Amino acid sequence: MLSGLGLLGAALMALPAASQVIDFRSSDREMNRAIDEARKTLPDFVALYRSGQGERHAVKVAIPYDRGREHIWMNLTAIEGDVFVGRIANDPVHLDKLNKGDSYRTGSAMVSDWNYMSGGQMYGSYTTRVAIKKLTPTQVRELGLKLAPLP
Repeated sequence: MLSGLGLLGAALMALPAASQVIDFRSSDREMNRAIDEARKTLPDFVALYRSGQGERHAVKVAIPYDRGREHIWMNLTAIEGDVFVGRIANDPVHLDKLNKGDSYRTGSAMVSDWNYMSGGQMYGSYTTRVAIKKLTPTQVRELGLKLAPLP
């Protein structure tokens, strides 16, 4: 399963960690296409980050655990070569040794999505666009996401 597709927005942060997660099978075609597109555009995101454009940059990282990988957002603090450095942005469900706020480092091969804010809109968030389809219209409104159009 692909899990940890959480941190869709501040409204979910008040819920227990397990409620913030939307599970997808690793064979889910739509989610896999979203991850592929995010990875394909990752160099553009890195260039934007390094140029100082946008704010609140984050990457979703696939962290292995005994039954698969939990895909969890990490607030970015640096990019060192091919290594993304930041802090775990929400409470992991399957990762016993990580907590929200913990420092984490990972190579680009483990990045499954990215996003940043600019002009009140969120750019990127390819996997979030797929995950919100599993939410009710009320839940989507409560999230208050203002997703910018994809390029």
